[in-house]
Amino acid sequence: MAKTFKDRLMERLPGTRTASEDSRSASSASFLGKVKTFFQEFKTEMKKVSWPPRRETMSSTVVVIVTVLIIVVFLGLVDHALGRIVKSVLSY
Repeated sequence: MAKTFKDRLMERLPGTRTASEDSRSASSASFLGKVKTFFQEFKTEMKKVSWPPRRETMSSTVVVIVTVLIIVVFLGLVDHALGRIVKSVLSY
């Protein structure tokens, strides 16, 4: 059987399956087998993740919270000002 372009491409990528492997595993594997395989692959991929240090995570979180608070205050002031302008125009 001649391999398709997708099959040849997938062979070169680590951690991928070819279409023929997918069709064989899809027809013969049970649901529980697929779930087990999913969690095994999930565990393997999670080991590859480069997690940031705690200090970096905390500092990034603080930056996000401060930025959100600044935007909230700004939008609140703009909303209040525009509300007063509309109220004064409508009552004129």
